[in-house]
Amino acid sequence: METFFNPRSVAVVGASGKGLGHHVVLNLKAGFKGAIYPVNPNYPEIEGLKCFPSLDSVEAPVELAIVLVPARIIPKVLEVCAAKGTRRVIIESAGFAETGEEGRALQQQCDAIAAQGHIRLWGPNCMGIVDVHRQHFFTFMHPRIRGEGLLPGRISLIVQSGMMSAIFLAELARLGIGVAKACSIGNRADVDECDLIQYLEKDPQTEVIALYLESILRGRRFAELAQRCAKPIVLLKGGQSQAGALAAMSHTSSLAGNSRLLRSILTQTGITMADSIFQMMDMANTLALIPRLNPACRIAVMTLSGGAGILACDALERNGLTIATLAEQTRVKLAQIFPPWMPPSNPIDLFPAVALRGRMVAFMGALEAALTDPGVDAVVIHVVAGLEESVTDLSNLRKTADQLGKTIVFWLMGLAEGKRQFSDAARKAGFAVHSDGARLAECLSAVARFNAHRATVQDSSPATAATTPPALTCSDKVWDEFDSKQLLGQWGIPVVKEQIVADTSQAWNFAQAQGLPVVLKGLAPGQAHKSEHGLVQLGIADQSQLQQAFENLQRMLNGQGRVLVQRQLSFDYELIAGLVRDPQFGPCVMFGLGGIFAELEPDVVFALAPLTPSAALDLIHSLRNRKLLRGFRGKPALDESAMAQILVRLGDLGAAYAQIEQIDINPVVVCQGTPVAVDANIVMS
Repeated sequence: METFFNPRSVAVVGASGKGLGHHVVLNLKAGFKGAIYPVNPNYPEIEGLKCFPSLDSVEAPVELAIVLVPARIIPKVLEVCAAKGTRRVIIESAGFAETGEEGRALQQQCDAIAAQGHIRLWGPNCMGIVDVHRQHFFTFMHPRIRGEGLLPGRISLIVQSGMMSAIFLAELARLGIGVAKACSIGNRADVDECDLIQYLEKDPQTEVIALYLESILRGRRFAELAQRCAKPIVLLKGGQSQAGALAAMSHTSSLAGNSRLLRSILTQTGITMADSIFQMMDMANTLALIPRLNPACRIAVMTLSGGAGILACDALERNGLTIATLAEQTRVKLAQIFPPWMPPSNPIDLFPAVALRGRMVAFMGALEAALTDPGVDAVVIHVVAGLEESVTDLSNLRKTADQLGKTIVFWLMGLAEGKRQFSDAARKAGFAVHSDGARLAECLSAVARFNAHRATVQDSSPATAATTPPALTCSDKVWDEFDSKQLLGQWGIPVVKEQIVADTSQAWNFAQAQGLPVVLKGLAPGQAHKSEHGLVQLGIADQSQLQQAFENLQRMLNGQGRVLVQRQLSFDYELIAGLVRDPQFGPCVMFGLGGIFAELEPDVVFALAPLTPSAALDLIHSLRNRKLLRGFRGKPALDESAMAQILVRLGDLGAAYAQIEQIDINPVVVCQGTPVAVDANIVMS
């Protein structure tokens, strides 16, 4: 990958005296120190550089070719690259897989030529590479964007869309946010986001990786890289509203059908998910400016407005952050600058102290007290700029905060020029500044979450069984409940006691042995959802009810299927567990609240299979409504260890049998804290 970013020579195939081919030459001349070879038979020279009629007419070696010619010509260009020994090619031309079947065939032809010639392809349909530190602009991006004051920084971008990469750079320059590298990867015929994450993780100029992707080609590899990456990754994912699994055969698949699985998997790997362009930029910038933070993130808020303090606390708590309880020694220090009638608290409303002591004494006294409080990790300071001079030197304040191991973040409001001046000074001092308290809270929460992930990440994967699992005995595509639970039981997943019965006599014998009430179920071939078809009879408490229920099911089954009797359990609440083989991420375990929760407001989470026990526990703890599982309103708490074992074994089962497409255990009922599978189905590929 290094040759893409730092070649010794570059040829521009399709260079010209105007348009996009001209932009590439102008951008190269602006900073690239190596040899530049424009290639176009219609020009003797471009921008003072000798122009060559073809790539093979360039006498010197060419390490990188930037190609911007009509798509139909590019296979021939790649053949020339292979013959010349040019092993790195950026295809910035459009007209490939994004255009339809003919374009896909052309892209596949290019892939084949590149593979045979040992060429790595970047693109096609992309805007190329920008390296701000080296001043390498291998792109047809308009030169005016380059001249807009791109700042060298610590954030590197990976952008699937071509034009979006230029827009990101222009907006980051406007916001005063520095950039290390910007990588527009287009159709990703070869080089993709996984290749670039591996490269940027080792890049000394990159401290945060921010991505805009519309799809993830190697989802499982992407998640594994993110899990191990020591640098924060922020992802803005386009296309999350597209529905998936149109004909889902199980709740597991339908619940995973949109962006829910993707967001859950990637969040579990430590990725920060953004919902908008500017949120992505702000989060990446804050992560770059605050590399270390206690995950507890206990915050003190300083403000001259009581209302602003309240809004700040609301936003911080809404994002899972903690408003610090001030230590007694801190309160004593604050009491020395506050009037007697107002005992200090958090948020620290400075207005009474300013009226009594003056702005400088009040601000510096309160800040010193907050920064030295052992129970405070970060201080949020609300600033109204442009009305008075700044009360402190920001560069010295940064040194003080660093020495104490504390974080300071500014919520900036006020007059336009004052805000600009304050922002510039804060940027030079290395402080994060936000104009919106809600965005500040989102970004600080992202920092806390990443630091929590960094503290717990393990660079290891659970081992799969070395022995070959036994062959599956059922050949149906959709297994009925009984066969499904037989397999689950063989893999150590606790299931309700049940039996296939041929007549009411067998059913009654089972009921007498196991205890009333019981449930009768009709298992129709290929039918995954029984309740919707009236094939579940609950609460059978005597022999006559059993007789009637059995006859009803036999009539509805019409000789097709089997009747299952099982003990009806008394339970406290329902959960749902399952496995889905996702096209991008492979086998993934699902866990969530069952019953009406699964239908009305799904609260489900996903993780890559197989799972370690600790990863399974993390999955359980990541539910939004996890309080329900901890003894809510007197209900017994879930045996988390037992539930984790079910999730681990589900993952092992899915990893062992590639032909299993979906497993749905709905519900898993919790009886006095113990989880038991009472209904399940398996769908084969």
